[in-house]
Amino acid sequence: MIDSGLSIMQADSSASLGNILSNTAVDILLIGERFAGMDGLDVIEQLGPLRYSSLTVLLADHFSAATLDRSRKLGLYDCIQTPLQQSDLQRILLRREAQLNKLSALIVDSQPAARRIIFKLLSDCRFQLMISEAESGPLAVSLTKAIPYHLLLVDPETEGWQGSDMVKKITARQQQCRIVLMSARDEASILAQHEDADVAGFLKKPFYPNDLERLMHQLLGIPPSNLLNKNFFEEQALPSPALSDVPQPPSDLDEAAQSADGNSEIVWL
Repeated sequence: MIDSGLSIMQADSSASLGNILSNTAVDILLIGERFAGMDGLDVIEQLGPLRYSSLTVLLADHFSAATLDRSRKLGLYDCIQTPLQQSDLQRILLRREAQLNKLSALIVDSQPAARRIIFKLLSDCRFQLMISEAESGPLAVSLTKAIPYHLLLVDPETEGWQGSDMVKKITARQQQCRIVLMSARDEASILAQHEDADVAGFLKKPFYPNDLERLMHQLLGIPPSNLLNKNFFEEQALPSPALSDVPQPPSDLDEAAQSADGNSEIVWL
């Protein structure tokens, strides 16, 4: 109903799910908290490395605090209440589209150890990023003359970084580029030094995968997943429902799944 170009597959057992993921490039995996008489999170855990190839979304009427915590630890992308709303699916599809687009990122930091850590964080996030590094401001400017970047992560104390003047030079040349400052210092003092420049955001060092995920969502205009929303955890700290209380997927979405076709794959459970 939302995108007729999607190919939607269904699995009714852990074996059929494993078979699909082993043989098909699946972009999104939607799985019920109770699936085929099993705990959906147990099934996901049993998938091992296969689960990392997809944006995995757990579906349930309500989520307990323990379920949400385990979902984060297992690397799920989202937890969504049923019955599914069109807005939830549109948000997931926006995230999928961003995942399929190749983006380029430049890390600007004089400290080799810091660059290695940030490189690892960017590599592990599920956006497709081509990552470069620069150890000085002049090198960063030189690279931006040759390579179109979507994201610059800059420590403003990098050798040769000239504050707002440098930001203006780069953004004037590359209008699609978003420059994010990162520092262990106070955010207000750092941004004050760049107040007349188009800075897209700030990350407090040290930062973590979820901080980077929130930033990427913000820069790409994608609503964040519920697992990145701290208020969602507080609102959902309820007992898990009994199996008999969990609603089935809406029939209209099920009919749409049967009629859709295309190249990208989604598994509906």
